[in-house]
Amino acid sequence: MKNLKYLIDHVTKTIHQRDYAGDRYGFLNTPIDKREFIGDGAYIELLKTEKGYKVCNSCQTFQLLTR
Repeated sequence: MKNLKYLIDHVTKTIHQRDYAGDRYGFLNTPIDKREFIGDGAYIELLKTEKGYKVCNSCQTFQLLTR
């Protein structure tokens, strides 16, 4: 099984870290067919640089607090 590290919300164009994404980040309002789990870092970089996707600051902050 692949390492599915990221949850992508294609409605809000937000990249969440799967392990830290919670209900409070709003992706539960996004239809399931507009969410994607992926582990490909190159695809994440493409989304950020060419498609305008943003990394979820809350996921990053939560990750820093739990380490």
